[in-house]
Amino acid sequence: MIIKATSHTIRNIWILLLFIVLSVVALIGTLVNGISIDNLTLPTIKIDQLYIKLDKKLIVNIQTLEIKKDTQNDTSLEESTTIIKNFPYLNQFFSHIVIQNMIYNNETFKLDYEGETFKLESNHLNVNLIITPFDKWSLDLEIQEAYLKDYALHVKGKTHIDLKAKTYSFEGEFETFGLKGIAIFDLKDKLLTYHLQSETFTNKELTDLMNFIVTQVELDPIAKDWIDKNIVGQEYILHYFEGQFNIETFDYFPLKMHGQATVKDAIVSFEPSVPPAHVNEIGIEFKNDTLLFDVREPTYEKKTVDKADVYIYNLIGKGTGIVVDLTATSKLDEPIHKILHAFKIDVPITQTSGKTDAKVRLDIRFLPFDINATGKFKLSPSEFTLSGVPMSTKAGEVRLDNFAITLDHANLRYKNLFDINATGIFDAKKSRFDGFIDINSLLLDFSGTKLLKIANLVDQNASFAIENTTTKMLLPNLDTAIIFEKDNNQFIVNDLSKIASYSPFMKDASLTQGAVTVLTKDFENFDAKINLQNVTTPLLDNREPVRDFEIALTTNTQTLDASTTNNKLSIHFDKDITLHVKDLNISIPQGDDPLDIPIKTTIFGENSSLIDMDNNRTVLSERYTLTLYKDRAHLNSKRGQSSFEYEEKKGSYGIQASALDAEAANALLNRHYFYQGDFSLSIEGKDSHTMQGTFIMRKTFIKDLKFFNNLMATINAIPSLLVFNDPNFNTEGYFVDNGYVEFNQTKEAMHIKEVQLRGKSADIMGAGMVNLTNSTLDLKLQIKTLKTFSSAIDMIPLVGGIILGEDKRIATNVDVIGSTTDPKIETHLIMDTLKTPVNIIKRTLELPLELFK
Repeated sequence: MIIKATSHTIRNIWILLLFIVLSVVALIGTLVNGISIDNLTLPTIKIDQLYIKLDKKLIVNIQTLEIKKDTQNDTSLEESTTIIKNFPYLNQFFSHIVIQNMIYNNETFKLDYEGETFKLESNHLNVNLIITPFDKWSLDLEIQEAYLKDYALHVKGKTHIDLKAKTYSFEGEFETFGLKGIAIFDLKDKLLTYHLQSETFTNKELTDLMNFIVTQVELDPIAKDWIDKNIVGQEYILHYFEGQFNIETFDYFPLKMHGQATVKDAIVSFEPSVPPAHVNEIGIEFKNDTLLFDVREPTYEKKTVDKADVYIYNLIGKGTGIVVDLTATSKLDEPIHKILHAFKIDVPITQTSGKTDAKVRLDIRFLPFDINATGKFKLSPSEFTLSGVPMSTKAGEVRLDNFAITLDHANLRYKNLFDINATGIFDAKKSRFDGFIDINSLLLDFSGTKLLKIANLVDQNASFAIENTTTKMLLPNLDTAIIFEKDNNQFIVNDLSKIASYSPFMKDASLTQGAVTVLTKDFENFDAKINLQNVTTPLLDNREPVRDFEIALTTNTQTLDASTTNNKLSIHFDKDITLHVKDLNISIPQGDDPLDIPIKTTIFGENSSLIDMDNNRTVLSERYTLTLYKDRAHLNSKRGQSSFEYEEKKGSYGIQASALDAEAANALLNRHYFYQGDFSLSIEGKDSHTMQGTFIMRKTFIKDLKFFNNLMATINAIPSLLVFNDPNFNTEGYFVDNGYVEFNQTKEAMHIKEVQLRGKSADIMGAGMVNLTNSTLDLKLQIKTLKTFSSAIDMIPLVGGIILGEDKRIATNVDVIGSTTDPKIETHLIMDTLKTPVNIIKRTLELPLELFK
């Protein structure tokens, strides 16, 4: 408390008054009968209507007393002290004094003293006393009313004064700013000891009192607010407040102040934006310049707080601050966060269910502002959000040390996506976590396809940063980032080779290289960008394998749509799988493994062919539909006017092809056998190894068939076979007007039941076998004469019939044996030559019959 220096106004008045009176007495000699003076003017004094009489003691009555002299700004406390100290002079020299108006420059007084009563009115003080003297130096004062105007303090009670011992005591009642109570004062020499206690009062009286105190005492505004604004009770009571005060130096000894009070039914506000807490009762104690709050039965947002210790230290001294120590078992939820946010503390975890054993201690220094926040949160099984992302936890501990938040095996789970334990430090200033995580499980499952499946992977370097509403988690060992945002969550795998060993999908698909980014708003709908490299697939660009893919994927875990960025490949999944292939060929896999396709898969091809890379056979196609389901495969292909249909299932195998052109037939057989023509193929069987079929050809030239080439070489080398030679047979190939090959096949061999080729120059027929195990031929063929040569002979009457026989043709037999890549041709020239004369003789003898024909 700061009080201006004390003037000696009252004391000087008494001395001056005494001087005036004695001077007058000396001048007039006697005052026994009394004397009246209308006015009296001295150099610094002016008196109007003065009456003085001596009756054992002096009787003085003055209408106006003006003293032309400045005084300092006295206070009520100074005036009270001066009056008390000068009461003996009144009692010794005066029996009655009345001064109606005393002007001491800037001070105005009214004084009335008669017998035992004393009344004084001044700018600072109103006093109404009854004086009871005991002896020359001791007296009692009954203060009927004392009003210290500058302190708004009303006092009444009894005072005992011992002037010789210089002790003064008071016990009575007080009222200030509507606050009433009992006061006890003891003044010895210059040291005033006080004790106060009050009746019940309200926050209004407290606020008015505190507004006055801050003008008298160096009290921090924030500390003042905690007394009368941040804590607002329905009822207050001051049990006692005591201390000491030096009335000369105005030292109020804050460390010796001690008091206790109670606030009932209180509302505690931490900050305007934070919901207030409610406390049934607060015990308040002030000692050692510390204001302690004993908070009893506190609740916050309908949550019970187990323990709340609050105190303000250095309340009057320098470095004022407040300590809030809370212990609670409740949710670490949004209301609790609002308190922490008010003090610039952000804990990223917000519980939505369950409970947390929480201990928080806030040490807040007001000026300059500083905060020391510590705490411990022990997690129990509960649901929570991490920067807005809904998660759950089984256990863990979160420790708060100002802006360093330590996670100690804090379990974090999101549905079946991941289950991790995090250990490390979260820097709240930087919103960044660095430490380690144990991955109990991490699963990226899209419609049953497990892109990532990790279990029990411990001590993984990890970090995550929170900026605004975005949480970014990094797993350097896996080169993976997980980003959580309010409306966009991402899973980014920059190098698939780092997670290949943890990905069932990659293992099944033989994926080792690439990157993937998965985006989801609600963890039910996903978008992905996939970059795959060095992939083994049946897809071919012309005849070269397609190794790299850039894919955009969308799924809601029930349906899936994906396509390459070049739109050559797209897939749709909704119970069934639909695949569109455009401008890419498909390599047909080899093997005897039975089909087992659990999901119906339909492949639509556009400008896409099916290629058997092992045998280099191709089903040329402009458009096709391939259906795969369980053990059944069905293909329907179109190319121009041609069609190719294939079906295979357990115990059944079949191919039906019609209107094939030479290009399609050559591609199917992997040879350039044919030039022009029309072809069809029909196969039925048990499987691809056990079957029978017919291959039909029309209007085509056979070229580059190895045994035909070798046969032509044999004909050209043997003069006796030149009868079979024809320029067209060599240059254009062997023309087949129509023909067919009937065969049946097992895994070991193809049995050619019959070959019938009707050509322009010659007809070929026969049968045989192709050994599929060692790739050898064994064919027996019969070649009948060139039709052009036979026609020429036939034009000669009778001779033609004698030479050519009944069908008017000459025939020879040929065996085709050896390797399929270079078969040998064996002819039966000697036998055919020997048979020819005999046949001629035979036909000559039969000539008469021919004539009749």
